[in-house]
Amino acid sequence: MRFGAAIGTIALVAAPAFARPKTDVVVLDNGNRITCEIKKLQRGKLTISTDASGTITVKWSHVVGLQSTFRYQIVLDNGERHIGRFDLPPELGRIAVANGPDQEDVDVVRVVEMVPIEATIWSRMKGSVDAGYDFTQANSATTWSASATLSHRTPRRESEVSFSSNVKQQTGAEDINRQDLRVQSYRYFEKRWFAAVLGQVEKNESQSLDVRGLVGGGVGRKLVQTNRSNVTLLGGAAFSREKYQDRTDYDTNAELVAGIGLETFRFDSPELDLGAGFVVLPNLLTKGRYRLQANGKARVEIFRDLYWSLTVYESFDSDPPSETSRRNDFGITTSIGWSFN
Repeated sequence: MRFGAAIGTIALVAAPAFARPKTDVVVLDNGNRITCEIKKLQRGKLTISTDASGTITVKWSHVVGLQSTFRYQIVLDNGERHIGRFDLPPELGRIAVANGPDQEDVDVVRVVEMVPIEATIWSRMKGSVDAGYDFTQANSATTWSASATLSHRTPRRESEVSFSSNVKQQTGAEDINRQDLRVQSYRYFEKRWFAAVLGQVEKNESQSLDVRGLVGGGVGRKLVQTNRSNVTLLGGAAFSREKYQDRTDYDTNAELVAGIGLETFRFDSPELDLGAGFVVLPNLLTKGRYRLQANGKARVEIFRDLYWSLTVYESFDSDPPSETSRRNDFGITTSIGWSFN
């Protein structure tokens, strides 16, 4: 607790020291010019800080020009990356990215990400926290759910830690726990390619799984990257160690990894985020065995950073080593959450 309090105090004290003059200019399609500090562009929303309104977001589709003496990295929809300061060219709808004597004019509509080069570690972080409760009167069953994510982004790298927990309680039966901790790190290259390192620890009593630890890696590509949607493919390999409730020893596995991720966003009020992921893991040491992991999430804005979400998950194992294990575990949860960035 003392360590956490110290970190929080440092963050609050240091934040003003990292603030810079609000001299950037954002030009909107209605002719308005906003003097501000440009924070970042992500998922179709430009985050800026103003003296009058604090931190606010602007739909990128309404932006027709930028000006800043500070250096940013921008990513285009084809994966190209440019670093430099922003000037206003004579033609609105374009951005002049100046890097020393070199200058590149790009269309505003092609820009999908923007990150300040001099940003602090705090400003590069984003995350969310969810909590939910479901009750079924017919069998007196309750489900408690909680999840949290924290990610950090630099111009070339992104790391994320996520945790989810579900506890099912029913009169006359033992509690059923399901926990999942994941760590992911990505290194981005040109043309929307990236390398990934993955780690996971999970427990699932519905499938008699005491614990499974997994480490792996691979390469992937964002097939689609726009201000409205993302489509990502990943392929690689992983090693895991697992223990089931009716076994005393651990099993070692080598698996291939193939996955796809889909995201789409709507920014009209209320904001709506939809996401889904599907991963298949064929086992290289046990013939015929493969695992599937699938999840989907819908998130609807309630007020600003407060939202309601619906989560669906599925875990399937074609040939679990345990005789008491179920082959699949399916669930649906609802929750209230808060996000920050």
